[in-house]
Amino acid sequence: MFVDFRSPETPQDIQCDLCIIGAGAAGITLACALIDTGIQVCLLESGGLENAADIQALYEGDSVGLENASPIGCRLRYFGGTTNHWEGWCAPLRNIDFEPRPWVPNSGWPIRKADLAPYYERAQEICQIGYFDFTTDALQDTGLRFPEFAPDKAVTRHFQFSPPTRFGTVYRERLERAANVQVMLYANTIGLETDEPASEVRYVRLQTLQGRSGSVRARIVVLACGGMENARLLLLSNQVAHAGLGNSSGLVGQYFMQHIEGMVGRILASDPEKLERIYSKYVKEGVGVRAEISLSEQAQRKHRILDSGFTIDASVVRGAGYKSLRNLWVDLKQGRWPNNFSTKLQTVLTDLGSIGDAIYKQDQYDVQLYVRAEQSPNAHSRISLSEDRDPFGLPKIKVDWQLSQFDKHSIIEATHRIAEELGRLQLGRIELAEWLTDDDNTWPQPLWGGCHHMGTTRMSDDTRTGVVDRNCRLHTVTNTYVVGSSVFPTAGYVPPTLTIVALALRLADHLKQAFRPA
Repeated sequence: MFVDFRSPETPQDIQCDLCIIGAGAAGITLACALIDTGIQVCLLESGGLENAADIQALYEGDSVGLENASPIGCRLRYFGGTTNHWEGWCAPLRNIDFEPRPWVPNSGWPIRKADLAPYYERAQEICQIGYFDFTTDALQDTGLRFPEFAPDKAVTRHFQFSPPTRFGTVYRERLERAANVQVMLYANTIGLETDEPASEVRYVRLQTLQGRSGSVRARIVVLACGGMENARLLLLSNQVAHAGLGNSSGLVGQYFMQHIEGMVGRILASDPEKLERIYSKYVKEGVGVRAEISLSEQAQRKHRILDSGFTIDASVVRGAGYKSLRNLWVDLKQGRWPNNFSTKLQTVLTDLGSIGDAIYKQDQYDVQLYVRAEQSPNAHSRISLSEDRDPFGLPKIKVDWQLSQFDKHSIIEATHRIAEELGRLQLGRIELAEWLTDDDNTWPQPLWGGCHHMGTTRMSDDTRTGVVDRNCRLHTVTNTYVVGSSVFPTAGYVPPTLTIVALALRLADHLKQAFRPA
């Protein structure tokens, strides 16, 4: 059932078993997984079913670090959340991404990939990509012959592409029919009220932009607001715990991570058409698939660097013959017979070289190499509260995205390993981008971070090194959980959506047990 909190017919104070704050990939997945369980769920959404400027403006804040970290351009504040402009890239994290790595400070999850494996399979279905094992063997029937990289340097990995799934559209009807789920639109969460020791959330405070206020009282509360807003909401809830709810360690908002994405060079390819054919997106069993070159786990350990993957984009730069003939063809197709037709035709023949030349003879390929790299956990990269206020009188978000010399060093080393393999296999040579040739901590601006906001409520078994435990519960609050990419201790390099959905499914199973009578 869907209700509008702005309506006077909607009760201002609601009671339920479980309150989920945020209706994006994590919140909608969690709510759907609890349908028909008997658990009474209230799913809160700040916006409506469509984007609205006044609601979206609530994401405004300060960005004081590297560019492209402001939430206003990345997050969407209406039902379905940021999946409403998701591009659909899907791949799971690797084993090494979960492991403590001595050369990566603050690395290691309290769970392993095997703990998420069954949930990854279910997440693939939810993201509408079906079963796929993400290995090269699964694609051999395509006829593509992938390069045989030395395993101590590189491997071939694959992405699958969701349609992409717009969670608010695809799962709306299922939630509307659910007898035990109430979706409340235009319900802005403005704080979490706790008991005196701040060990339990007693109720969630709500308000609309029009001034209507209310509350949700629930046995358990789950924050599912994304990698930025999860931290902001905890920091705002500071009436009792003055440093912010669940922030006894001081880590809420710290270790903010994005993926580092950018062009690292051009490939002077021996056979650019072959590279274009292998590394372009294609369709397998109705689902888009794309191969990429990935730094191997062995290479990461040997060179003590971070995880990364490389995408090849090969585009045709049309020769003069094609361009002049195309211009003439456009004139004729639109019924314009040029007065200077003979002159234009002569230009075409001159550009082609002779009548017998192929149109594309003078075409060239521009083969570009792009990296998507892991960022190391960095306590100086963080989310905090601004001095500016939003329409509710609350501090806006302040984002300080910081990268380290180690992040750049890892990209340089990984690019060299890939260059060595492309050269050994006689596929081409890499002409490095200028920003990689300077051995310092300068970055191209603006630097794209993928809008993948992670790490601000990190998961750990140790209260001194994390905000939530292995089941995503706040260490110091007995009835409050956080789900989404904010709990990632490390980020790997693949987009986080598939892992977000897998973690939400895992949390759903945990909550089913928590609500089961003793």
